[in-house]
Formats: sequence, C-alpha cells, structure tokens
Amino acid sequence: MESAKGLLELSADVQSRDKMIEQGCIDILARLMQVACSPSSPSSSSSSSPTPTPTTTTIVPSTISPRARATSTNATITNSTTISINPRELKLYLCRTIINLASLDPNVPPIAESIVVSQLVDLFLAGANATSETDLEITRAVTVALSLLAVHESPSTIRNVLVERCLPVVIDLTYSGDMQLRVRNARLLEHMLINACSRDHVIENGGLQAMIGLALAEHAPLQIVACRAIKKLCESGEKAQIIVTDSGAVLPLILMLASSDQDVIESATDVIASFAEMPITQGTLLQAGIVHPLVDVISSGIGAQKDKLASPVLINVLTTFSHLAANQELWDLMADTQVIFPLIKLLGLTPPLSVIKILLNIFSLQSECPAAVAIFKNNPFSFFEKLIATCSTYNHKSLPGFVARVLQACGVPVPGQIKAANNRSMSVSRLLESSLSSSSSSSSSSPSLSQAELSTLSSLASSTSSTSSTTTRITSASLSSSSIPDLTKLSFAAGNGISNGTNGFMHTKASLQSSRASIHTSSSPSSS
Repeated sequence: MESAKGLLELSADVQSRDKMIEQGCIDILARLMQVACSPSSPSSSSSSSPTPTPTTTTIVPSTISPRARATSTNATITNSTTISINPRELKLYLCRTIINLASLDPNVPPIAESIVVSQLVDLFLAGANATSETDLEITRAVTVALSLLAVHESPSTIRNVLVERCLPVVIDLTYSGDMQLRVRNARLLEHMLINACSRDHVIENGGLQAMIGLALAEHAPLQIVACRAIKKLCESGEKAQIIVTDSGAVLPLILMLASSDQDVIESATDVIASFAEMPITQGTLLQAGIVHPLVDVISSGIGAQKDKLASPVLINVLTTFSHLAANQELWDLMADTQVIFPLIKLLGLTPPLSVIKILLNIFSLQSECPAAVAIFKNNPFSFFEKLIATCSTYNHKSLPGFVARVLQACGVPVPGQIKAANNRSMSVSRLLESSLSSSSSSSSSSPSLSQAELSTLSSLASSTSSTSSTTTRITSASLSSSSIPDLTKLSFAAGNGISNGTNGFMHTKASLQSSRASIHTSSSPSSS
C-alpha cells in the first residue's frame, strides 16, 4: 500500500513523470496491479460492505525486474515483504498514478504497449456493474486511464485488447445512470473512434451510431464530446466524411442549434462549418434544411450586445455561408431574402473586422448570381450606403476590392476613393509580381527593379498597409491574377485573421496551412 502511495505522490510531480518511466515504474505498477486484482482480493462486484476487510499479501521481489527494484524510490522491498492492503484503495492509487503518468504524451506509448492495459481492461470489465460509490469511483478512474491510453495507435494492445474487449461495455456505459461515468465513457468512445488503428472496428460495431446518439442527449458535456468526435472523424478523410453523413449526423447537429447552452451551439456550428467546407457534405447539409436554422442564429446575434457580434458562434455561421456561397450550384438557394437581409442588417451594426471580412466575401460571391443582385438592388436597408461606408470605417486594404466588385455587379458607380484604393492595391500587386518573376528569370548581374521602381513600390506599399502588426510576404502564385472576379472566388476562414494575396482574401483553414508554407519559402520583395 505504501508503495502505491509513493508512486502516486511521485507521479503528482510533473518533472518526475518521465523519469519514473525510464526507471522501470511500469514493472512496479504491473506487479501492484496484479496484487490488487488477485482472487484473494474482494472483487468490485461482490462488495456489499462499504469497508472491506484488509487482506494480507506477500510481495516477492524476484517477480519484479532488477532495474525496477533498484530504481524504485518509495517502494523499498527487502527479501520478502508482507503488507496489509485495502484492495479498493490500492486500485484507486494505481489508477490515479497511471492517469498522472499518461497525461504526459511521451509516457503514453510505453504504458499502452505494456501488460498494464490488459490489467486495466480486466478492472474495467469487473466494475462495469458497480453500484456502490466506492466501486463507481474506481470504475471512473479506470475509464479515464483507458481514455488517455486509447489515443495510442497500437493494434496489439489498443485495438486487440482494449477496443475489442471493451467496446460493447463502453457503449452501454454511455447510457449509465451515473452522469460522471457516462461522460467519461463518451470520451473513451471518442478516442477509440478517432484512433486510426481502431476506427474501422468501432464504426462497424456501432460506435459511430452511439456517438451520434449522444448528440441528441439533453446533457451539454455529452453533446460537446459528440461534436468533437464527429468533427475529428471527418478530418480523417473523404471516406469517413461519407460514412458520417450517411449515418445521419447532420440532423442532430441542426437540432442542437436550438439548445439553450451556448457551448453546445458553438460546438454544433463548428462542426457544421467544417461540413460546409467539404463539397461532399454540402448537399447533405442543404437537404437537411441547414440554411434557415443558421439564419435564426444570426438573427439572435443581431439582437445581442455589441461584444457578442464577434462570438465564435456567429463566426462559424458566417463561415458556413461563405463556403456555401462559393459553390455555384448553390447560388439560387443562397439568393433568398431570408438569408441576405439578416446579413445586410448585420453589416449595419458595425461588427468587428473579422466579421466584416466574411460578410463582404459572401456578398462578393453572391454578386455573381443574378437573383442575389436583384435582392441587393431592391433591399430596404440602404445596403449600398452601408457597403461603401465599411471602407472608411475599417480602413483595411482588403475591403475596397470586395466593395468594388459588388457595386460593379449591381451597376452602382464605384466612388472615386474606393476605386483609387483598389487601384493602388492592384498596382502594388503588379509591381511585386514583376519583381518576383524577374528575380527568378534574370541573371545575378542585372537588377530586377530599378531604384526608382523600388522607391515607388515602397511608397505604394506604405500607403496601402493595414493597421495589423503582422506583415505577410506575398508569393508569386497569390499574385498571378489581377482581376477582381477571379480573386473573389477564394473562400476564407473566419477566425484566423490573416490576409493574403492581392485583395487580402482569407483562405480556409486547410489551404491556409499550405499557403503559410509557400509564403515562408518564397522570396520576399526586399530580397529580390
């Protein structure tokens, strides 16, 4: 018992956890776990008395590796040590020690590859029907420990031992009457589901359907876990995306939009935005009737306080609309007064710049649809005045291009200051593109730009610089087109706040990562 307490105390120190693994702590844990689960110890399921009689157990040092015996700090064992233990307390100590150790990522593989996994599985299955609070506490701790280990991609232990033996019980416990145990098993199921080595087995044996069912549970932590698992599963590839949508995951997400819990709505809209980014799932979203529930979310945001206009929920909804508006096949559906009017109202509330960028991108994409242009022209909300005012209100270099495109599509004269700002931005782009292209083709003896051109470039760049403190180097690929219509077909993600390219259009999260790689490897204008 003192050995288990000593291990727990050591594992509580973050700096000691990696050293414990190196010094053979897993061997000691396995031996103590064997003692705790030995037939002489009272089992979890047959515990009628709240305080079981301590049992006497002899630990023989020869069964522990010499390395573990020599390096164990608080588990000093002589020739033979007879100790009096309380099995339930010992199990709790050991499970909490494993939780502490596995909370450090580098420690997960050695534990997940050891016999400890099989011992935890035995303990988990033995406590599946626990009723007393003491036994429930043990089962909760075992579940957390297994959840931390379930992320490790090991076919031999995680898939063959943990998943194949425990999956049916885990699914059952997600409907347990003990809410703590229910949430912890939901997280264990999540990790089983997103683990590449166990994913197929979990899906084929009802794990995905159980997770989708949790999205309908009237308990916020369960719904949040379900959303997170569904999103991570879809990120694994197109095959998973098809399976998730075919399994009926979209409808529960729509129903979650009516929740009174803001965290639930945020989780649901986050998944919906990721679905809208994937062409393969856009049709399923629309067939399920996603548009108008999202409009209701925007309408509720319009009536919110000023600081709520940049909420993650609103950002997620607008990002969803920007992805859908970029699909030409969906233009007619998006060109609906019940969709466009709330967006125009939101424009007039002077929301943060992050929201304005998404709004103007949506309007710019919709300006290619004749039905949407007709709504713009006949709206009762002074749309064009509000649109023009954004350029002076926010003074950001990406906005004139959006505004000019919408005004031109609607046959509205473009104000001189907006036209000039847009032309300056395009002039800088052409100079930069010329610099980059000549730098790659000319010899080292001939300069790419004259001193006068460099001076002009510097003055133009400073006159169109944004208020942001982040400077982004522009690649030749991002400047290959100087026409607004082509550039405005780029979609962008709401929350990143990083502008790139001629008119500062935002990329989606996936393309942004690849863009960053090309940005940092490309030649900057100054090096040219």
